[in-house]
Amino acid sequence: MARLLGASLLILWLQPDWANSQQKNRERQLKQNPPSLTVQEGGNSILNCDYNKNMFEYFVWYKKYPSKGPTFLISILSTEDKNEDGRFTVFLNQSAKHLSLHIAASQLEDSAVYLCAASTQCWVGTRNPYPNL
Repeated sequence: MARLLGASLLILWLQPDWANSQQKNRERQLKQNPPSLTVQEGGNSILNCDYNKNMFEYFVWYKKYPSKGPTFLISILSTEDKNEDGRFTVFLNQSAKHLSLHIAASQLEDSAVYLCAASTQCWVGTRNPYPNL
């Protein structure tokens, strides 16, 4: 007997202007893409972030729901190529200056705004200095 499974759609957004430079010339240091992504429930998602400076040591992905502040999702150090936490995996390619967030088996609660951030330093003993912005 065949069962009909309903398909739910997830929409993942990136906030491309969130990570602008603090320098006087306001040069953008991080660029996220695609601006939005629609995925069926259970599907895999890939969000990308490119950067233009070699000075970053610590990269973080945050997740933000409407009317709430961003919350920490996953991070990676510049000395690493990959970091996994449950369904979330972050990959870092230093030579290409590229960071990507992979979400396996997407769920409805993954519908949110995703923010990529980078820092020139990482505090000793912690990978998550700002759990909730």
